[in-house]
Amino acid sequence: MPVRNVFEQHNENGQACSALRRLNKTHVIDFYEQFIASWEPIKDWGDYTFTNHECRPINPSIPTERTILERLILRKLENVQPRNEIAAGSRKFTWLKAEKVVQGVSIHRVIQVDVTINIRGTITIGFDLNHSFRTNESIYDLMKSNAIVIGERVVDKYNNLHYQLEEVSEATISDVIPELNQSVIDYFVKERKQAWKVEKLDPKMPVVYLKMNNGLRAAYAPAMLQKELTFESLPTAVVRQTSDVYKQNANQKIKILLEEIQKILARNDKLTFSKSKMLVQQNGYDVKQLLNPNLAFGKGIIQSQLKSGLDKGGVVAPQPLSINLLVYPELIDMKLDAITAFNEKLSALSYKWGVPLSIMKKSGAYRNKTIDFTNPHQFAVLLKELTKSSFQELTLVIITEKIAGMWYDAIKKEFGGNAAVPTQFITMETLQKADDYVIGNLLLGLYSKSGIQPWVLSSSLSSDCFIGLDVSHEAGRHSAGIVQVVGKDGRVLSSRASTSSEAGEKIRHETMCQIVYSALDQYQSHYNEKPRHITFHRDGFCREDLNSLDEVMNSLDVGYDMVEIIKKTNRRMALHVDKQGWETKSGLCYVKDNLAYLIATNPHPRVGTAQPIKIVKKKGSLPMEAIIQDIYNLSFMHIGSLLKSRLPITTHYADLSSTFFNRQWLPIDSGDALHFV
Repeated sequence: MPVRNVFEQHNENGQACSALRRLNKTHVIDFYEQFIASWEPIKDWGDYTFTNHECRPINPSIPTERTILERLILRKLENVQPRNEIAAGSRKFTWLKAEKVVQGVSIHRVIQVDVTINIRGTITIGFDLNHSFRTNESIYDLMKSNAIVIGERVVDKYNNLHYQLEEVSEATISDVIPELNQSVIDYFVKERKQAWKVEKLDPKMPVVYLKMNNGLRAAYAPAMLQKELTFESLPTAVVRQTSDVYKQNANQKIKILLEEIQKILARNDKLTFSKSKMLVQQNGYDVKQLLNPNLAFGKGIIQSQLKSGLDKGGVVAPQPLSINLLVYPELIDMKLDAITAFNEKLSALSYKWGVPLSIMKKSGAYRNKTIDFTNPHQFAVLLKELTKSSFQELTLVIITEKIAGMWYDAIKKEFGGNAAVPTQFITMETLQKADDYVIGNLLLGLYSKSGIQPWVLSSSLSSDCFIGLDVSHEAGRHSAGIVQVVGKDGRVLSSRASTSSEAGEKIRHETMCQIVYSALDQYQSHYNEKPRHITFHRDGFCREDLNSLDEVMNSLDVGYDMVEIIKKTNRRMALHVDKQGWETKSGLCYVKDNLAYLIATNPHPRVGTAQPIKIVKKKGSLPMEAIIQDIYNLSFMHIGSLLKSRLPITTHYADLSSTFFNRQWLPIDSGDALHFV
């Protein structure tokens, strides 16, 4: 297709593609960059023209052609599914019938699919099973009870398209509207040939306008929409009653996934599917089982179990710790005995772990203030006063659940972001039922925010220095996060969020230079020598200019590897054991060339199924096996919890630090404190 405006190329061809689908009464036309492709010749071009056309196989050696074929295959799969059973679109296949409905919330099975084609022309279908949450009632029903407001997210229940509610019109779905030059009913009956969607609707219901991701508006009948819900927004009672649906063990999940994806693939006439090809060995992967690393604790204790190692040896680098106590005033009067008993348990376990703990009680600085402690404005002013006079040290905050959100944000901004005072929170509800596990986790949070190292790796990693990179996106802001893990024992020696704002996912070359300079300075100050090799762990896809980075690293005479670590892989890994069926195992790894999938955790079956991470070596000299083992070992170095991380602390902490920085919860220079743990 000819390009009229190179900056609007994507929108131009997207609009042309949509028009061609309508003109030719087919959904299986797609585009990428300047190309539009179809399985059959496009007969009706309307007002559109093309520079040239060819009828031939896709050339897999050309990346653009591979991408357009990937899109075309996916669109074909979406188009052939039974529309009265599955809403297919946006790479997701969502079952219209809810698996479970609780308190007006419906939970729907979703299989997410992706298609990739390599340079040899091999087509790979990737898939994973998840669930979506939405209101069981339609938007039309919710409008009657004022249970939906402008700006909330809605979903087209038939096509799985997601929008934002923008306007409720005075026009009805039987009125002609300018956007369609016809009524909504006529649009679906005559143009879309989908009379079944609207034939039973009340013609007097109002038209609603929705905001699409590209900023354009769509007109809909509200009965075709449902309110989209996030897992975090679900009431506790709904979460408790539906966990059996979305928290499936490995055997349940893999069995359902294999059964349903085979049905989805069998409905198309463009691909053949072989179940044997699902075996990783058939696809060229080597299967490896990584060993858990040994960890070093105090008193020379070395073992792999965290709680046991701490109980036997204590922390590896003990030092006395003093903390402030900031308690919601009502609790001092009502729950003082419970708080005192908890403090005694906290001090006793800390002493056992080799860290004498003293708790400073400074309630006199705020307890009798004549302010409303639930008023965010009055409370914010008080916090400024407290950080100037009484609270300059690590602070444990005890609050109730009802005011947790407001206090957390206000204290993190003033204590953390402005005054560089680290804070650890616990609710009264958790405090009253705290066992050794809860108390242990709280202590580790306090230690990590005070520079106390609980444990280190007992064996050296393969690189001298590791740098975690992430770009955080929130409320239109983008910032780079950085954590250096310096040395071969997995110890975090520098935690600093970049103060530069990035334009998008790509970290600017100037920012990368500052990151490298800072890492070299930190390493030099701790070891009195320059690192010979640095490994960058990039959270997500690496879009940085590696040629420019080559020049920097060569000038500094430091070798490097660049590795992508991708959290959401759209894949599951499981072993089939005869009696148990499908099961997951921590440390299981599939490796092929410079690509690997790794399971770093093995949750209890009641919690769900392990999610693998994807590891891609973009550049460097280290063997892939060494890169994977380092990543796995660094997932044991989340020092703020007894529960190990699914991710290496390089990207896990980079993600947390950049998010904290965007929310103004993190000081520019954190010192030794890991504020975000």
